[in-house]
Order: sequence, then structure tokens, then C-alpha cells
Amino acid sequence: MKKILYVNPVGSDSFNQETEEFIEAVRSPEFEPVVRSLAEGPPHLEYHTYEHEAAGPLLRMLKEADDEGYCAGIIGCFYDGGLREARELVNMPIIGMAEGSLAYAATMGHKFSIIVGRRKWIAKMEQNVLLYGHERKLASFRTIDMGIPEYESNPGMFFDRCIEEAHKAVNEDGAEVVVLSEYANPEFWERAKRELEAPIVDPGVVCWKFAEMAADMYEKIGYSHSKVGGYEAPQERAPVLT
Repeated sequence: MKKILYVNPVGSDSFNQETEEFIEAVRSPEFEPVVRSLAEGPPHLEYHTYEHEAAGPLLRMLKEADDEGYCAGIIGCFYDGGLREARELVNMPIIGMAEGSLAYAATMGHKFSIIVGRRKWIAKMEQNVLLYGHERKLASFRTIDMGIPEYESNPGMFFDRCIEEAHKAVNEDGAEVVVLSEYANPEFWERAKRELEAPIVDPGVVCWKFAEMAADMYEKIGYSHSKVGGYEAPQERAPVLT
């Protein structure tokens, strides 16, 4: 089977089982998921300093997978930290959770809203919306006032609040699609279909399926990120990999 590496870029394996479970629910049988977290690193990436701390180990892990013949890699954080750097270093396609999710959401309705945990998250995510060219598609950000530690201790409350804010995004902000900034689970997908007026995009599912498509194109046709211009590879071995 074709291997796809999904990296949870934190220094804990606490998210790995959940990641494996949602991938198993949606994956195509020809792709083998390999889910890893960093041997050492921050507990989450809510802060720019934590994101910087995770960058070196993340890039090393993706480069090793590329050298071993993997056909795609996923950075499992909606901040997409390290995405451009990874595309410089490797030949296989690298999928960013936010980039893939927003590209898909843009095809599903006129405008989308993004549900975030904390106001802190909005600045970086709004910059990514602008970077990816979706600013005219953005209806709003909605925050539920829960960070990653609170999510881990009470995921039920986290997703209850996601539903509440999703209703407001549709009815008050004009959203036709709602994008989560954290992946959910099959039970939540079913609940969202029952309770929400508009489709909800789970970023974990979307980035996995995006990676399957990219991996298939890479294996069969040789398509991957352009090395002309922005993703041009370093001419010397990058210091982070020494």
C-alpha cells in the first residue's frame, strides 16, 4: 500500500489514537496511514513560540518519510506551521490542514465561517485565509473560548459550543459552510448533519482525503509542488536537518 504520513506536530502522542480512528473511518484501502507525533516538543501550537519549537522536528520527520518513499505527508495543525518550509525540503506532496480545508470549503457554498477555540487563534488563521486567497469567501470567525487543554479535558463541551457557534455563523453571519479548526469524530459528523442547516467541514477528514488524491497523482503522474520560485529547494543542506 501507498504510505501517507500524518504528523501531529506536538510532543505528545495523546492525539494519535483519535487521528487513527477518524482516518480509518474514511480512508481508501490502497493507502496506509502512518500517524506520528514528535518525540519532544510543545503540548500544542496555540503560540507562535510553540510553533517555532516544533518546526525542526517536524521537518526532519517529513524529510525522513520522503527519503523512505512515502507518497504524501500531512501537517496536522490548522495553523499550517512549517508547510512552505516542508515543501522546499521534500519531493512528495505536503498537505496543510487549513489550506486543504479552505480550498474544499470554497467549493461548497458562497461563503464559509471558521470556528476557532480562542480569539488568540484568529490572527494567524486570518493571515492564512488571506495568503490562500479566500478572503472574499470568509463570512466570519466564531470563537468558543476553549483552548487545546480545555478541549482535551472536555471534548463534549467543545463540540457542543461548535454547534452553537455554527448556528450563529449561518443565521447571523451569512455562512453557507462551516469549517472547524479542530478535527472531530464520526459521532460528531452525524450530529452535525442532523442539527446544522449547512455542511460542516472537518479539517482532519478533508486533509486526509486531499492527501490521498495528491498521493495518487504523485505516484501515477509525478505531480507535486513546483520547485520553480517559492518552493525552490535549498542548495545546501538545511541547518535544521544536520
